[in-house]
Amino acid sequence: MEFDYGRDLTERSAGPDLTPMIDVIFQLLIFFLLTSFLIIPAINVALPRSRSPEATPPSALTLTVHRDGSLLLAGQEVGVEELPSLVSAAMAGRSEAALVVQADRGVAFGRVVEVMEAARSGGATDISFLVQPAAEP
Repeated sequence: MEFDYGRDLTERSAGPDLTPMIDVIFQLLIFFLLTSFLIIPAINVALPRSRSPEATPPSALTLTVHRDGSLLLAGQEVGVEELPSLVSAAMAGRSEAALVVQADRGVAFGRVVEVMEAARSGGATDISFLVQPAAEP
């Protein structure tokens, strides 16, 4: 007489349980989806619009002029008085003296001219403006 005590040991699954790994993958997927929607620009500037925007050189130095007139040179807050020396130091290590001005459309024209003159006295010879493409009619 032979007794049957359940399944044979050879019938067991020898593979790992994938449920925890799938849970982690779904959590990572949800995390990356949520964080991708939360990415906001670091510098909030309403750029003027233009019908003929040109590409900016990748090696250009960026100067941001906020609506209140404050300045950021390569992400660092600066004053207009120290701008010529900082532009000169930043241009020393570059092959071309290109400067891109990213001015808010609400900034007074006189402030932009003042900033351009300070940058020009610091050695910036190729000054261009960052704009948004105009909407097509």
